[in-house]
Amino acid sequence: MLAFEVNTAAVTNVPKDWSDLLKADYKSQVALAGDPTVSNQAISGVWAAGIANGGSLDNAQPGLDFFKKLNDAGNFVPIISKTANVASGETPIRIAWTYNGLADRDKLAGNPAIEVVVPTSGRFGGMYVQAISAYAPHPNAAKLWMDFLYSDQGQNLWLKGYCNPIRYDAMVKAGTVDPAAQAKLPDTAGTQLPTLDQITKATDVITKNWATVVGATVK
Repeated sequence: MLAFEVNTAAVTNVPKDWSDLLKADYKSQVALAGDPTVSNQAISGVWAAGIANGGSLDNAQPGLDFFKKLNDAGNFVPIISKTANVASGETPIRIAWTYNGLADRDKLAGNPAIEVVVPTSGRFGGMYVQAISAYAPHPNAAKLWMDFLYSDQGQNLWLKGYCNPIRYDAMVKAGTVDPAAQAKLPDTAGTQLPTLDQITKATDVITKNWATVVGATVK
């Protein structure tokens, strides 16, 4: 799900929700982890902000309106923010998937300290889809790989990487979840998950209207 990856050496008052990002405290500090005209992670960040501000899984327009306010306030930094940008303080608040933010926190190991905040509202999750190509040269080998990925062992590997595996609920019920990895997961209660049709429609709205509504070129 989407979260705020915050360099606490540069940001003393850590934002807790989307509306906080509009405050003057965060002038020239907030960035996306991609270009919202092409990047799924960035598109999802815009969409999530909209859900927290009157939008829904069927209405992504408020996300564009929110980022226009963020840009007009001078808080939005129009660059594709990476780990180095967060660490240097160039973009000390990055909107990114939780697993990316938590991996950065571990990688940086306190230099600087990183806090990953799941916003109070607009909790939005994304899913990765896997398939075997109809033209795979060794489809049975691919099937064995897929079997491993969806086994308890494979699912717990995703969990160690701060992802919620698709069999998570069933594994909790069966008692096969790695407890140490489970304890490191952030609170994701209330997360909304879009359908493929909703993703297609929201992506179209955001990519086609970002430049005219928000007026920032992210690169």
